[in-house]
Amino acid sequence: MEAKDFSRRSFLKISAGALAGMALLSVPRMPHAMAAPPETTKVHLADIPASCEDIARGSDLVAQNWKKLQGYADSLRDETLKAQVKGVLENPAPTFVSAYGAGDVARVYEELLAKGLVDPAKISADTLLPPIRNPRQSPQPFLTAPGSGYMSHHPYPGGLVTHTTANVTILLGIYHAYEEVFGYSCDYDTAVAGEILHDLAKPYVFQWQSDGSSLKEYTIGGQGAHHVLSVAESIYRGLPPEVVTAQACAHDHPGSAKDAEQVAGWLLAASILAGKDPVAYGLLQKDGSLRAPVQAEGFLVHLGDHDWVLSGFSSTKCIAYLKEYGQKHLGIDAADARTFHAFRNYVGSEVSFMRLYQLVSKDRKQADALVASLVTK
Repeated sequence: MEAKDFSRRSFLKISAGALAGMALLSVPRMPHAMAAPPETTKVHLADIPASCEDIARGSDLVAQNWKKLQGYADSLRDETLKAQVKGVLENPAPTFVSAYGAGDVARVYEELLAKGLVDPAKISADTLLPPIRNPRQSPQPFLTAPGSGYMSHHPYPGGLVTHTTANVTILLGIYHAYEEVFGYSCDYDTAVAGEILHDLAKPYVFQWQSDGSSLKEYTIGGQGAHHVLSVAESIYRGLPPEVVTAQACAHDHPGSAKDAEQVAGWLLAASILAGKDPVAYGLLQKDGSLRAPVQAEGFLVHLGDHDWVLSGFSSTKCIAYLKEYGQKHLGIDAADARTFHAFRNYVGSEVSFMRLYQLVSKDRKQADALVASLVTK
């Protein structure tokens, strides 16, 4: 991403966020603040739940944002689309894998390799798909998954909920700004559904491990595998092609020939994984390019998926801070990864690394006081 593009997008998100609270349009509007500050629970270090799922389920922060995310799904006007999106939130299983028989993973890998959509130095046929016992049942609920890899944005139990809710809220700020400033009306259902679905494979890709960290992610199409796997699942479930295309734009906008080619590549990779013809599905033209004309909703999904810019930075800083705090105030041994993971997972899930970093960056004493209100020796 070029610096000028980042600055433009950053400014757009800031200005759009300010405008979001001003609009009074017929499109369903959700609250732009929590009804009440999330409640927190103080625990002894030894009593932090061993299960990451239990940590997420005990978080009021996660519960409030889960309710808000469900509200966004309920605001979709098309009843069929609403049912499909809510079905994903209820069970984000990689159902496309259920169609695979013996040898299919190797065959799909070879097809992706032949089309330059996987790098053998970064992923193999053996690592193409994360492990799964039952492809029709998600290995964990959407509610409990981290927002990304364990050293990236919102990497705590329930982080996927806070990340996705933030993204949809950002997207709607831009959506309403475009209407108010330009009279430019995007399709609400396509944009919101695309944003809600954009990371649907993260409960599959970032499965919690026994030591409290999440599963390693590999690369497909030059991106973390969750991106293409998410799009593949939407294709397999029969989501509308315009929603799938908008979803695929989360990691890049199709604003130039090179960028559009990359989005088309993700759609092709996802179609191969899902066992579908991208041309017949309505995703690509016969020459492999995106269907024309390119619609605006994908751009909104891409702009909305920029919560990671600050939240990823915040996570890195907070993890370093918590490691220092844990050793100094809780006696967590630097070599005791399991205990530290439980500690950081609990703090992140209770207050988020965004809120913690706000204090870390301004007043360490206040940050220390917040963490002390959550975990004691």
